[in-house]
Amino acid sequence: MAAITVEETYDRVEEFIALLAAAELHASGAWEITFTEDMRAKFERYGPRTNLSAAQRQTLERIAKS
Repeated sequence: MAAITVEETYDRVEEFIALLAAAELHASGAWEITFTEDMRAKFERYGPRTNLSAAQRQTLERIAKS
């Protein structure tokens, strides 16, 4: 499945911002920290038009809930 934008994925961009913040807070280990930092950098650059694959979304959700 192709990536779609944050604004297409979420009803409100604030939902993604909260998910990303939770993932950053709960990230442990080098890989998870780098992943969330990369997602933050992409979001800061592209905003709501940031591409987000299903795998990236699932990974953020998993990290946020851990």
